[in-house]
Amino acid sequence: MKKNSGFIYLQLAEKIQHMISEGVYTVGDKLPSVRSLHQEHGISISTALQVYTHLEKKGWVASREKSGYFVHYSKKLRPELPPVTDPLPTPAKVQINEKLAMFRKTSQSHKTISLIGASPDTSLLPSVKLKKALQLAARELDTSYIPYGDIRGHEPFRKHIARHCLNWGRAVSPSDIIVTNGAIEAASLCLRAVAKAGDTIAIESPTFFGLLLAIESLGMKALEIPTDPVTGVSLDKLEDAFKHKKVQACLFVSNYNNPLGSCMPDNSKEQLAQLLQKYQVPLIEDDVYGDLHFAPERPRTVKSYDEEGLVLYCSSFSKSIAAGLRVGWVIGGRYRDKIAQLKFMTSGSTGLLPQLVLNKFLDQQRLDLHLKSLRQALSMQTMQITKAIQEYFPGDTQLTRPNGGISLWVVLPAGINTWQLHEEAVEQGITFTPGSLFSSQDRYQNCIRLTNANPWNDDQDWAIQTLGRLIGKQLR
Repeated sequence: MKKNSGFIYLQLAEKIQHMISEGVYTVGDKLPSVRSLHQEHGISISTALQVYTHLEKKGWVASREKSGYFVHYSKKLRPELPPVTDPLPTPAKVQINEKLAMFRKTSQSHKTISLIGASPDTSLLPSVKLKKALQLAARELDTSYIPYGDIRGHEPFRKHIARHCLNWGRAVSPSDIIVTNGAIEAASLCLRAVAKAGDTIAIESPTFFGLLLAIESLGMKALEIPTDPVTGVSLDKLEDAFKHKKVQACLFVSNYNNPLGSCMPDNSKEQLAQLLQKYQVPLIEDDVYGDLHFAPERPRTVKSYDEEGLVLYCSSFSKSIAAGLRVGWVIGGRYRDKIAQLKFMTSGSTGLLPQLVLNKFLDQQRLDLHLKSLRQALSMQTMQITKAIQEYFPGDTQLTRPNGGISLWVVLPAGINTWQLHEEAVEQGITFTPGSLFSSQDRYQNCIRLTNANPWNDDQDWAIQTLGRLIGKQLR
């Protein structure tokens, strides 16, 4: 009976949420009373209360003492989407290392409420089950973990990765996979495999500063391609760069780009794979966020359409299981052997102990159940921070609407200096990421990246409210 009641309350909550989205109920409207739901839908009082408790947690409704429940949020009133970005159409030398070092020093010098979040909060991750996996792995260990391991990684673990790859539409052999020290090492190895110092790499604009650092450290240049906040990189502009031989390779986050949260539609991914084949340009595809989709179906990858081994696929379990284990992997296509050679020259084999722990975890647990719970939490937290931005930031703020991942991109009114804003926020005990860190050009000065990675609470709400106040102070 409990299972049936739970199903009923979720069904009814979704109906009310849909009515709010469609404008049947607008912000401030009073909703039917708990007793009315009980009578009209033939459900118990406790189930009717569950309906509103669920909607209240998601931020759609708010209760007022002795008055009932009222609409608190509407997607129709969300901030506008940012426009397609418009970077300069020329390659640029990447120089963000010093700026990033200054940002990290400032952010870490105070005890702050973080609006950054490089991975989901530990409360959303399977820490207890990982501890059990660690204990089981330790109990079964002999001396096999002491010598250097296979350059490609622990074979049973690579088998787990190969099975996981079926989720994005590709049958992969364990022999195709090389385990790395996180996804950044995977991307760096791929860059070295397909390009050399002085070469130009096509990137999304904006893109993750960790990828920019990898390009900078290798002495390469970056060509920023206009990027839509919903559908990702402009294929027309990219093909123009291919035609004029402006780039030697591409480096894209096709699913839930950091920081935009954009996700290329599957047909665009297929079209991109065809362009790569036509012009024989390799793509390094960073897919660390692909498992964090909010919709029922996982988006495919460009790699799933790759017929000639031109897509070098990188990912990790850092965003879904444990960032601290530092385990990623690469499927190198036609560059596999070269990547293995570079891996041997750079860092040798990846540490075996983290692989054994993850392998034991994947042996013992259903990853799909954990991911389902994690995605639900991230989706709810996205709505909660979006609602707070809508409430506290200036009315002409623009905001992305990601359907997965952990990043939100906020475009503030022109004239806002987000480095100054960051300094003022840190003094208040708040930290976020200024937008200029996500570009090789002098751009995005009035933009910030926020995160949905942290469970919503009073501190998070206060931090967004305080940011809104500081932004308003700059506008005056």
